Amino acid sequence: MPDSRSNHRHAAGSAAMLCGLSLLFVVVLDSIDSLPWEMPRTWYVHRTLWGAIALALCAAGWRWQKRSGVDDRPWKPAVPGRRFRHLIVYSRADCHLCDDAKAVLAAYLEYLPELDAVDIDSDPELQSRFGETIPVVELDGEVRFRGTVDEVLLRRLIEATPPV
Repeated sequence: MPDSRSNHRHAAGSAAMLCGLSLLFVVVLDSIDSLPWEMPRTWYVHRTLWGAIALALCAAGWRWQKRSGVDDRPWKPAVPGRRFRHLIVYSRADCHLCDDAKAVLAAYLEYLPELDAVDIDSDPELQSRFGETIPVVELDGEVRFRGTVDEVLLRRLIEATPPV
C-alpha cells in the first residue's frame, strides 16, 4: 500500500511533468511562430536554456512518478511459514508460459511446498483434461492458476492461508 511519502512524490512528479510540458509547449510555439504575448528579455536571450529546463522538469517528473509506486522491500507474509502440503504444476516441454509460472513459484518456495512438475504429454488423460490451458497450478488438490501465475494473487493466497 502506498505511503504518504509515495503519494507526495507522485504529486510532485505530476506537477513537475505538467510544468515541464507547459514550458516545452511555449518553447516550441515560440520557435515555430512568435508568441502572442511579450516574454521577459531573459526568455529571448536564453531560449535554449528554457528548453533544457523544460526537458529536465519532464524527466524529473517522470522519474518521481515512476519511483512513487516502487517498494524496494522484499515481500513477506504477516505470518511466516510454509503453506499447503502439495504443489503440482501441470506443464509440457518447450512451454514458455510453464517456465514463467515455475519461475514465479520458485521465488515463493519459502512459503510453498516443493514443486512437483508433471508433463501432461506423458499421460493421454492429462492431455485431454488440460489441453492447451497450461500451465495449471494445483495446490492441495485444488486448481488455483491456469495459463499464468498472477504474482499478486499468489501473494494473497499465501497471506490468506495459515501455515501448515
